Amino acid sequence: MRSCNAALALAAAFGWAGAELPAPAPRLVWSGAEVTLLGGPSRDGRHFSYVDPATGNLAIRELASGHGRIVTQKPAGSREFAYFSAISTDSRRVAYAWFNEEGYYDLRVVDLDGSNPRVLYRNEEAGFIQPCAWTPDSRSILTLLFRADNISQIALVPAGGGPPKVLRSLNWVYPKRMDISPDGRYIVYDSFAGESSGDRTLYLLSADGASEKKLISAPGNHLFPLWTAGGKRVLYVSDRSGRMDAWELEIENGEPRGAPKLLRRDLGRILPMGITAAGDLYYGLRSGSVDVFVTTLSDPTRAARRVTLRFPGRNSMPDWSRDGKAIAYLSRRGSENFGQESRAIVIRKLDSEEERELLPKLAHLERVRWSPGGDALLVSGSDNKSRGGLYLVNPETAAVRPLVNEAAASFRGFEGVWSSDGLHVLYLYHEQELRSRLVNGGSESALYRGPRLHGLAVSPDGKWLALGAGGKSIALIPAAGGEARFLPFDGLTELEWGRDLIAGRGTELWRIPLDGAVPVKLAAPGNRQAGFSLRPDGDSIILTAGNAKSEVWMVALK
Repeated sequence: MRSCNAALALAAAFGWAGAELPAPAPRLVWSGAEVTLLGGPSRDGRHFSYVDPATGNLAIRELASGHGRIVTQKPAGSREFAYFSAISTDSRRVAYAWFNEEGYYDLRVVDLDGSNPRVLYRNEEAGFIQPCAWTPDSRSILTLLFRADNISQIALVPAGGGPPKVLRSLNWVYPKRMDISPDGRYIVYDSFAGESSGDRTLYLLSADGASEKKLISAPGNHLFPLWTAGGKRVLYVSDRSGRMDAWELEIENGEPRGAPKLLRRDLGRILPMGITAAGDLYYGLRSGSVDVFVTTLSDPTRAARRVTLRFPGRNSMPDWSRDGKAIAYLSRRGSENFGQESRAIVIRKLDSEEERELLPKLAHLERVRWSPGGDALLVSGSDNKSRGGLYLVNPETAAVRPLVNEAAASFRGFEGVWSSDGLHVLYLYHEQELRSRLVNGGSESALYRGPRLHGLAVSPDGKWLALGAGGKSIALIPAAGGEARFLPFDGLTELEWGRDLIAGRGTELWRIPLDGAVPVKLAAPGNRQAGFSLRPDGDSIILTAGNAKSEVWMVALK
């Protein structure tokens, strides 16, 4: 738990500490590795929905006791998982998105004790679904439907079953937050302010979909609106000052009343998550930092030095060029705290102070890898039409060329690596099939099939492929074709191949002998994060380390 001084500082930052009678200070509700910011509080303030990171199941946390319980049952060995969720207004049920066995999302509902599970809406054409709020009578769920044709829809889905009622269809953009007023008359959401601007602003939509108006015309991104408990104000955050600030706007009979009121500036990476009937705001807060360090496998903790120059504390997922002279890594931009971070690619030449930033036109960047010749970058992620996959990015111009993508893929894209000659890209298709795709020409072939494939690496001579298979072993596959052989290794999270095959297991690093001998644990920073790369010609390793974390806080609104 943070100190009283820290809590008072947060209270002052929010501007809810009055000069005469101090308002209650923000209170840390939940911290730790299991915190996920994909749910929110119940209206009665007793429960909080979230995704259990260990299993991918939907879970409910009792706020008073801090006890969490899993309320869904993910099939063993499946790639299914829960995602966004919202607890009903009567605090009895929870609606949630579920990535199903067919590779798209269902809208499901279950009682808070895990009983009475039900699929409310399943349609392959609605590849992504996000439940946002319930109507005051708990009979319908305000839901975002993102169709395979890249049209997003604001809809009300009956909680008892039946077709959704579409209120508003948008282009490929989609709201990051929607909420319905306590009287059920209006929906507030954020979306692009106009076709010529990348800024977002707030809109007010009547609950029957008949009328809509823009609430804020000021420049900047105005995001994550929530109705206050009395239904007279909308709380939101904005970056119009260059940082994330808290604002509120009074609403009367569907019309904004007066100008927005600034509550406080510079709140960091804050995500408003829900307001209870008692007027308590629950919000997520991301803090800490991660960065990229170069060190050696023989002594990784003592020899480590930071290699990034600008934007310290925001960098991750490095990759070493084949000649060992440059690195590419991802660098977070902005302070927005919601799902897909805004990221840039940074290229650093290690023998100079030169550092270049690339801003490819992609919605999300998950991982970047140099081509063998250094003339292209392979990027896992998704485009601005919500298609996940693999993309080729020019390291000089940031121009993007899709290599393979599809609407059914995760926004993180596919895990992929270059072949040793740079003519092919090897990638894992939905974690079930290893494929090889010709970079110029697009033809591809399947090399290996199996459950839970992840962690793909190619030997320096190009003769062997290694990947995690089934969660309990590493498969070694001849690149020219042939039977796989298996090396036992439980808990694999990453694989890289330099002079040796090195595996990541959480924060740990292990050397994997190819003859089947017992893996050797290497010294590694205790705060190592995902993402490392091996210098092709030596003992050096470049890795991500830091202490970034997510927390849930609560503050009583005046």
